[in-house]
Amino acid sequence: MKNQTNISYFESTFGKKNKGYDKVRKVGVFLFLIFIAGAFVIIGCEDSATDNDEDNRVIVEVTSSHNQETGEHMFVTDTEEVPSGWVTFRFTNATENVHFLLLDLLPADKTVEDSKSEVVPIFQDAMDLITEGKPNEGFAKLGELPAWSAEIIYMGGPGLVSGGNTIETTVFLPPGNYAMECYIKTEDGTFHSSVGMIEGLVVTSGTSDAPEPSDANIQMTLTNEGFGVDGDLQTGTNKVAVLFDEDEPPFLGNDVHLAKLDAETDIATKTAWMEWSSPTGLISTHDAPAPAEFLGGTHEMPKGNTAYFTVDLEPGRYAWISERPASIPLFEEFTIQ
Repeated sequence: MKNQTNISYFESTFGKKNKGYDKVRKVGVFLFLIFIAGAFVIIGCEDSATDNDEDNRVIVEVTSSHNQETGEHMFVTDTEEVPSGWVTFRFTNATENVHFLLLDLLPADKTVEDSKSEVVPIFQDAMDLITEGKPNEGFAKLGELPAWSAEIIYMGGPGLVSGGNTIETTVFLPPGNYAMECYIKTEDGTFHSSVGMIEGLVVTSGTSDAPEPSDANIQMTLTNEGFGVDGDLQTGTNKVAVLFDEDEPPFLGNDVHLAKLDAETDIATKTAWMEWSSPTGLISTHDAPAPAEFLGGTHEMPKGNTAYFTVDLEPGRYAWISERPASIPLFEEFTIQ
């Protein structure tokens, strides 16, 4: 919030014996007050110019946390409520595991507590059956999801990011109740959302003055067929604008994540890891690390939406990759010289 400086007006009462002197004093004091007030205005304008871009952005600070004693994975956020409009999520991964933050826009009468009690347990039961070697029973379990879960709309959010990295993803959020979740898995197949990594966010009907980002040097048009990259990635900071331009079938998210590859990285292993319903998919632990370093991205959004994210690059081998079944992978490798 912007601070308001209230400048009080002081009136001085002078003696009547030397009226000319009194008038000079009054004029002098008046001019002095004008000078001081002007100085505050100038300083205030300089500060506003310096902080203007940051002040106009709506930024949600989120940090991932892992309690190794209890096994809990958590989001630590600085707010539970934001106005509708363009919102930037500054996501810091303070753990050694890969994490992400998916934004679920819930039906009007639902909250994150409904997701915790009615949706997350069904997915976990299904995953447990798949991990036990009972995939048919596992997928049949998903038929027990509440009818309202089909109305959830995925509204983007920070993509996969490895430990020690901070990323920014900006999306336009309409009013409503949201769940922020991460379903990366532990080694036994437990989703992080099942052990605490799901929080609520209320987006109010009041609108913010946050502008849409305008300085992207990479334009990406994301469809089921590919990433449609226009522009040249460079060393240093890059801002990517992602236009979602094709409807997605159920459980097939048109999302995009950036992975840094080393010389030994096997693309087949990497794409197989991206499948959440695989017993070995999306597992990230100390003993079973992800097959690449992740630098951010954005989750899926409805057709016509645009998301923005920033990535810092150095020379090396990289790949755009989407969370897709291994049988229909979506990835694109490139090199930064």
